[in-house]
Amino acid sequence: MTSRTATPTLPLVPNPLELLPQLTAAFDPILSRVWLMGPGDLCSTCALREECVNRTRCLHLKASAGLTTRLDGPFQRFPLGARAMGDVVARSAAFVAREDLASLGLAEPAWLRVHGARSFAAVPLPGEREARGALALFSRRTLSDEDVRGLSAIASLLALALTDDRRPLREIEREAIERTLAATRGRVSGPSGAARILGLKPTTLHSRMAKLGIRRLSPSRTTP
Repeated sequence: MTSRTATPTLPLVPNPLELLPQLTAAFDPILSRVWLMGPGDLCSTCALREECVNRTRCLHLKASAGLTTRLDGPFQRFPLGARAMGDVVARSAAFVAREDLASLGLAEPAWLRVHGARSFAAVPLPGEREARGALALFSRRTLSDEDVRGLSAIASLLALALTDDRRPLREIEREAIERTLAATRGRVSGPSGAARILGLKPTTLHSRMAKLGIRRLSPSRTTP
């Protein structure tokens, strides 16, 4: 979300991936990135080509926020099914690691130590028949299961926005809040609340919910 104040008409999002820094800020990220499915176009020079069993398609790095915004480097393409990252898209299932991050083969051990990486999470961007990509980040703190659910809600939002990039920002904002509230079972405040996941103050989130006509879920009705 890029606006915290009410306006009569909110602008359209030219590229939803530009919202990546704001959407992931609450997870204390060192580096957050989005890959999208694309053709196998750099196979001859790809650093991971030996791990690629199907060179017709792979993951293309499309957005990067945090320590770097560069889209080149050894992970600019990622084979489907390779390592934890590629497996997230191949299986359409979230992945989280809270220890032994160096064994994942997603960053140099020295880089992980220098930047104090404590956990890694990757979630698929859902599509009609298969995942259309993935959202992943290294965090300075240990990500909880609720954090991963929050990231999944953000990934679903990005997937919807990328499918129809002419949607008004107001609709995308409403979708983000509703999906995050569903993921947190209606909880707004606290360390696992929707406000923290969305990077907002609880009072600001309550204000946005009122402006957008979003009713808060009752905790008593959302707990098993």
